[in-house]
Amino acid sequence: MSETLSAPISSRILGLDLARALAIFGMLTVNFRAKLTGEELPEWLLHLAEQIDGRAAALFVFLAGMGVALLTGKSRRWGDPAALRADRFLLLRRALFLFVIGMAFRQIWDFDILHFYGVYLFAVSFLFAARERWVVAIIAALTFLFPLLYYVLPGQFGIPFWGTTESLHPREIAIDLFFQGYHPVAPWFAFLLAGMLVGRLDLSARRTRRRMLVAGLLLVLVSEALAQLLLNFGGLKLAFALGPRETVEAAADVFGSDPYPPMPLFVTVGIGWALTVSSLCLGIAGRWGKRPWLTPLIHTGQLALSVYIFHGTVGIWAPGWFGYEPPQSLPWVLGYCVIFYAVTILLATLWRRAFARGPVESAMRWLTGSRRARPAVPQ
Repeated sequence: MSETLSAPISSRILGLDLARALAIFGMLTVNFRAKLTGEELPEWLLHLAEQIDGRAAALFVFLAGMGVALLTGKSRRWGDPAALRADRFLLLRRALFLFVIGMAFRQIWDFDILHFYGVYLFAVSFLFAARERWVVAIIAALTFLFPLLYYVLPGQFGIPFWGTTESLHPREIAIDLFFQGYHPVAPWFAFLLAGMLVGRLDLSARRTRRRMLVAGLLLVLVSEALAQLLLNFGGLKLAFALGPRETVEAAADVFGSDPYPPMPLFVTVGIGWALTVSSLCLGIAGRWGKRPWLTPLIHTGQLALSVYIFHGTVGIWAPGWFGYEPPQSLPWVLGYCVIFYAVTILLATLWRRAFARGPVESAMRWLTGSRRARPAVPQ
């Protein structure tokens, strides 16, 4: 962390790092459950674990948007063409880096999100200076575009949503990125844009963080209540009485808040959780960011990209090395998540004592030329 950063900016960055560390634990529980679990019992534990599905990834993407806002804040505020151009090309270089390593990683890790990040950064490189009302319009369009694709593409073009491929054929890559993949551009790019809008606010102000917290909790509660009302408390029963069962069941997907398929209520729930967690982490970092007991978590968040590769390789292979071949029980897998998370925090802390950045973060910085000085703008 640069020592020249002012205290408010430093606490904002530490807050994002802390939020990333929490998102990492959510990522572990989701992905290790998907890869290592056999019978998912007991049901109460499964229901608890399912509450994280999609939310951790949405938080990661939202935080990336906040990072874009902080990275490009000076050039956007001052409107200097040279600085705007420099930030745009920096984002484009990072987009290419993430897309390439993501496509490579996808060959061994089918849940890869990095190649999606590459597309998100490519798109946001042309939008980071856009006015708020246009960004909000794009978020809304992305949110409601997916339901249209979900009902049109399978019937009209024979492209099912419930299927994905690691093929490197251009057509298959496009289908993966924009519809069939685990994090399609519509609607997942909306999380990054929402984070970018929030990142433009005065995050050091307690009033701003309080509003983020209240707005986030309201979004989650209202969206989840609406989904429950429509799906489980009479809404569908009334629809079954009015129309063919097959049509009603197909239409019911629109009202779900689950990540697959990612319908509008999932987007609002994901943004709500991201607002809630990020506001709390910003407040904690602002008050205790330099405390030794919080530093290991912050260091873990700073190495999120390296940890992502680590968990999709060593994290998946390690149980087999010790004689615990999958599938395993759900309690075993969740216990493994806790142990692996603790080991990750320890390794991240030791790494940061010796190096300023993680190995993958350093490679991205070196290959994308992030160390080059950008044109100065008025302070």
